[in-house]
Amino acid sequence: MSQRLLIPNVAAEEGSAWRGLGRRSAVQRLVGLWRLLFAPGHRLAPDVPHPAALEWPADLGAPPEAAVFPWLDGDDGGSAWLNTEEAAAIASGGGVALEGAAPECVARVHDKAFAHRVASDAGLLPPALRDAIHVFEPGALLAGDAEAEIRARIAGWPEWMGGRFALKPRFGSSGRGRFGGTLADLDPDALGSALTRLAGRGGAVLEPWLDRGEDLSVQLRISPDGEILLLGSLAQRVSESGVYRGHRGVVDARGRVRSDSPWDGPLREAALEVALRARDEGFHGPCGVDAFSFRGDDGAMQLRPVVEHNARFTTGTVALGLVRRALARVGPRLGLAPGTLLAFDFELEASDAPGRSGPDTEVLTLAPTHGAAGSRLSFTRVEAGA
Repeated sequence: MSQRLLIPNVAAEEGSAWRGLGRRSAVQRLVGLWRLLFAPGHRLAPDVPHPAALEWPADLGAPPEAAVFPWLDGDDGGSAWLNTEEAAAIASGGGVALEGAAPECVARVHDKAFAHRVASDAGLLPPALRDAIHVFEPGALLAGDAEAEIRARIAGWPEWMGGRFALKPRFGSSGRGRFGGTLADLDPDALGSALTRLAGRGGAVLEPWLDRGEDLSVQLRISPDGEILLLGSLAQRVSESGVYRGHRGVVDARGRVRSDSPWDGPLREAALEVALRARDEGFHGPCGVDAFSFRGDDGAMQLRPVVEHNARFTTGTVALGLVRRALARVGPRLGLAPGTLLAFDFELEASDAPGRSGPDTEVLTLAPTHGAAGSRLSFTRVEAGA
């Protein structure tokens, strides 16, 4: 039985604030599901916020003996959601080494400026956005001309963008810490406060707030010897403010997962390019690349294939792991075979409406025992060519 040490430092990009965030029900729910990816018998780091014990969900069948991914097996290591100096110290205090890249390397490639640089260098930025996105160093945000520069940059964007903007912290998660609005109603005092706060968070990225279509992601794992494994691509469900709600996709009889988006091919190619650049920086471990489609100046949708590189476990990693956990049980029930697919929908916080099962649909409840709102994973059989 595994004795792997888990450090559930979700939102550690926020600095010490992650401990407070870790007590929120949504974060505790995510941590509980993350734990289902590992072998039974793992231990949690002491003095770290975590949910009450989550029993193995009956809807997933018998409890497993191994981790869902082979690279999560073993009992002599420590796994953190995000490798930070604090996580390394916690692992050391627990008598194990933190698996994955060194915290200083993780910080370098987890920076949103890294993803922007890769996208620019590799020609992965849509032409309409090449001059619209700008990375600010912390000192530049505190300079006397920072507000004037930001106003000038937004004013220089094409008219179709409508002056809508977002200043995103270079280190942040789930949309936290973002400041935005329109140039027309930009409040100087609010902007000044935001610049000070963002400077303390390692800088910011200024970009237009676009009319988005699909939110997408690709999940990968880079091994210590440099092998890149593409775990799957997914469509995300997020709120208007960017808060994560769930994932959806399709899985075939061989367990391969992809999004149901027409952008899936270029999405995967771009993510592999980011992974190659991260590997060149010395990174190894689980990671994800976020993307979205947006409506351009001609009204047509186009893809921004690289928005962020998350150099850590992600909610997408969790969703993929849960799909794999469920497939052995759900696949035979729904007649998954060559030529068919299962469309799946993962909800981190399921609605109150009960899920419906039928001959072509299976709904699994993943409910914590401590009474918080549960999560749900549903599957529907579809023809591969549908």
